[in-house]
Amino acid sequence: MRRSIGGVDRSSDRLLALLPKLCIALVVALTVSYTIAGAIVRPNMYSDSGWGFVGWYTQDRASSFNHSLGPDFSDISREVEAFMSTWTPGQHLLPGLVEKLGMSLGLAIIVVVAVFSVLGLFGWFALYLAFGFPLRTVSLALAVIACNRFFNLSFTNYSGGEVLLFGVAPWFVLMVWRLRDLRWSAVLPFVVGTAVLVAAKLSGIIIGAAVVGAAAICGDRAWLKRDTIRKLVMAGVTIGLMGAIFYFAWYTRGVTAASISTTLHPDGLLFYISFGLGCLWSASLSLLDLGNYLFLNPGRQVLKSIDAVAYAFFPLAVATLAVTWARLRHGYGEYLRFTYSVSAAMLAVFLLTWMAGKSVSFDERHFRVPSLLLFIGVVQAFTTSRSWLLRLPFAAVVGLACLYGVTSFVTRTVANSHYPMGDRGFRQMSASAEAVAFIRTIDLAGPDSKKTLIFLPSPEIALEVRNARSWANQADFESVDELEAQVHRGRVDRLYVFVQKRLLDNGKADAILRSFVDYPIDGWTMVPLGDLVCFYQVRN
Repeated sequence: MRRSIGGVDRSSDRLLALLPKLCIALVVALTVSYTIAGAIVRPNMYSDSGWGFVGWYTQDRASSFNHSLGPDFSDISREVEAFMSTWTPGQHLLPGLVEKLGMSLGLAIIVVVAVFSVLGLFGWFALYLAFGFPLRTVSLALAVIACNRFFNLSFTNYSGGEVLLFGVAPWFVLMVWRLRDLRWSAVLPFVVGTAVLVAAKLSGIIIGAAVVGAAAICGDRAWLKRDTIRKLVMAGVTIGLMGAIFYFAWYTRGVTAASISTTLHPDGLLFYISFGLGCLWSASLSLLDLGNYLFLNPGRQVLKSIDAVAYAFFPLAVATLAVTWARLRHGYGEYLRFTYSVSAAMLAVFLLTWMAGKSVSFDERHFRVPSLLLFIGVVQAFTTSRSWLLRLPFAAVVGLACLYGVTSFVTRTVANSHYPMGDRGFRQMSASAEAVAFIRTIDLAGPDSKKTLIFLPSPEIALEVRNARSWANQADFESVDELEAQVHRGRVDRLYVFVQKRLLDNGKADAILRSFVDYPIDGWTMVPLGDLVCFYQVRN
């Protein structure tokens, strides 16, 4: 009997010794598979990224970097120039530069996504080790991340800044962690590093400030040391410099989500706290995305909103953070103080933003970076516990998240293969094959091309237009009243207005056509194009 137990123990020890290699092999296999599948099938694109590319393709005619051209709605025959402030340039600049090397935009997106995914994996690996966690825990955490929906999403649905932030954020945090002595020589690297974060995604400014601030107070018994005052002063100066540069160089130059007002949630602060804290727990595993899939799927909607899921996640988040603190506070105290401080700072910023009635969306992606900082501690706390009461629920939640992540990638890839391939080599999720083909027939090159305006229902569809002028609205997300309030004056030789077929019966299509006030409402010719309809008027 003892020999049998001893043999089991030795087999278990050998398996544990092999675990890091097995996990890293899984990470490599999954990342390569995602890249190959993305390169073969090609991704589609969310509208946020589409707006960036719409601006990118007009920059050759603009006066300055990061300026785009669009129709002047006081006279649509003219163009106006604007600074692109809503999204930072990394999401379209990097794929656009790769595209200039001679490949299609769809393939360029996959190249950028693969590079930043690998860059992020190396970064989180190095950061987790720098925090002092053992290789076994780090490799397991990376394997879970690689299985996750958020990690593989951009290989099928390009999400712009999210994947860029995943790639650069751990390296910034690692730099601050290495320089957490906070000498004045670190100010310039911190400011430059934050600029890189912001170039990836606007929320990078919040991450940069939170990380630098946390570094000032994470030391052992920091509140009893005089040196903490120096660190706080240095951190304050650095954060102030970051904020001033961001405010004057970016925020004041146009619209961002934090400058658009919206209505408060009916439950107010109660919901915001529950949602934010729940996302700190869920974002590293895409659990809120899973909740959306299970309970808000349009084909079988169970809940009216995600509120119930947010409230359910709140006690789970509190319990997980409490257990992690209790189990790691002696061996990983500095890591805990640093990570919990970053998380608290980011949560506070978003609570203030939501309470101020700003239109920052309720997405767990906003909390991805602090959630990944917390995740390695959660893995260590739960997997090293001797209690099955901790290990089994952890394994169940992680297993469910990994299963959802991998299967959702397969599902999205299959779905993409049925979407029409656009002229720039990415899949058009919102346009029918008939519409894509029709755009090519009306988008004619030549000296008169700029006398044609093609108005489309989503910005990524507008990327099919290479010669004529184009613009887009997003009528799906606007009310009839908002569409009726829009006025587009002036005339061009050829005006084409695409709308979704489903908008013909709810008044939105009529409102869009009537917004072109200098065109007779009875002068439109309609062309059905699958799920879309094109209305046009041509001046002889």
